[in-house]
Amino acid sequence: MPQEIVIKTEKQYEDNMIAVFELQEKEDLTDEDLKQIELMLKAGEKYEAEHL
Repeated sequence: MPQEIVIKTEKQYEDNMIAVFELQEKEDLTDEDLKQIELMLKAGEKYEAEHL
């Protein structure tokens, strides 16, 4: 699993946020799911701060 997710385009940002939402909708989140969500949200926040 990647230690960091880098978002470089608005399309990647949108896809990332959709994927976070879909992952959060899962019935039983594993520790790996929670770690992935955290990485994805951090990447989204970083993109927002730098580009939006």
